[in-house]
Amino acid sequence: MIAVVVDRVFRWVDRGLVQLLAVTLAGSLASIGCGRQRDEDQPTSAAASVLLAAELQPPEPHGTGPDVVASPQPSDSIPQAPPSCPSWAKLDITTLPILPRTPYTDTFEQVWNTVLQKHYDPTIACKNWPELRMSYGNRLLQAKSHDEALGIINSMLGELGQSHFRVFGGELEAVDEARGAAHTPIRVRLVDDLMVVVEGIAQSKPPGGVPAGAVLLGIDGATVASMVEQAKVRATRPSEQAFWAARIVDARLHCPERYARTLRFRDPIRQDRESVRRVACELPEGDLVTLGNLHDVPTRVTWSMLKDTDIGHLAFNVWMLPMVQQVQRALARLRAEGMKRLVLDLRGNPGGVGAMSVPIARLLMDHSASLGTLQFRDFTQEFNVTPDDNPFTGPVVVLVDESTASTSEIFVAGLRDLGRVRVVGSRASVGAALPSIIEELEGGAILQYVVGDYHSPKGTAVEGIGIVPDILVPESRADFLAGRDRVLDRAVQAIAKE
Repeated sequence: MIAVVVDRVFRWVDRGLVQLLAVTLAGSLASIGCGRQRDEDQPTSAAASVLLAAELQPPEPHGTGPDVVASPQPSDSIPQAPPSCPSWAKLDITTLPILPRTPYTDTFEQVWNTVLQKHYDPTIACKNWPELRMSYGNRLLQAKSHDEALGIINSMLGELGQSHFRVFGGELEAVDEARGAAHTPIRVRLVDDLMVVVEGIAQSKPPGGVPAGAVLLGIDGATVASMVEQAKVRATRPSEQAFWAARIVDARLHCPERYARTLRFRDPIRQDRESVRRVACELPEGDLVTLGNLHDVPTRVTWSMLKDTDIGHLAFNVWMLPMVQQVQRALARLRAEGMKRLVLDLRGNPGGVGAMSVPIARLLMDHSASLGTLQFRDFTQEFNVTPDDNPFTGPVVVLVDESTASTSEIFVAGLRDLGRVRVVGSRASVGAALPSIIEELEGGAILQYVVGDYHSPKGTAVEGIGIVPDILVPESRADFLAGRDRVLDRAVQAIAKE
């Protein structure tokens, strides 16, 4: 979802978080949305060169501190290009042909040069980067608007086939005044190729509610089917399609406070007859957390003992460093109430500040280990974790879905490789787990670009694959109609046997 790396200290906000927060908290994120958003999923406005200023100290030598990663390795760890893929690291850009002048060429050149100089792979994903410069630079002559120019630049970045590459904001992006920080109080997911309401509005609420299990058909005259098709165009894997479909629809469900959306849906209460409701937007719940330029992010940590069991259920919605103490307190409360087994629910958690993964992992590990490796262009870095003084050592099952992304994926991949957790879910996670930086370009546009690659302790790549559950639990619309959580139920069955 954006791994923000500053002076070799990683400070993360993943792409999933940027996309989600851009549409859910646009009004409160000065660095991402400034209360507005142009289309289904892209944030607007200017940002500082570093999105977050996480309160991390530089790594201690050899990773000796409890919450740090190892010091960078020597430059001989620079990834070597395969023989068939030339490195562009020593390309003399002064020898390149001059691009035709357009109002967007300067921004284009900044984007192209940044990727050339800072991508972790000097072969630039084995692409002919100078050739792509000429091809897409010439296409800018066809751009009739800022939006079209933005699309051309992002199409070039799309050639890399990796998440976490995007240019947005500044003068290259228009503003839709109808966007805002509030949200219609429903949550949707793509289930059996239908956009199903999985968290609805009670029927007791006027004018009649939108029940769980309803199929969303339209928002303010726009059809949901067209939004789902848009997601299918930009994604190929089922989990990725489901992720983007929900994000695009979710963006349409946002609006300023005291505004409302007109929702058209198939109503299961009325034998699936089509219904229309005018639904008011509400500000999101949760403690507001600000880190650096990321302002007023709603954070939620929930926990409970599952009835008639010794199993605790713990969930949090994003990875933000101030939440660590909340998670610590939640685990302590659960243990005090007799918890012997834990279900950690990361469904819908798009990631956040990657550094939070280390102190949370400490709470669940009884020995020192690494959650995996980040490979940058000129150094490597380990997710070294040392155990807490009193870690929880009982069985742990983690729940994932298509909206589990980035930091969440890295955390789960690392712990599963170490044999610490089992994974249960309805489908694989989205597979967007590359560290990247967000910085402001001259002219006000914002560029998010990859600077590293992640591999789990066993060397498994998560990017483009996701976390495939150990126990796959298909869901159906009927489950949400009946109020069943099949994934949680199956996780309880599995962990009860351990």
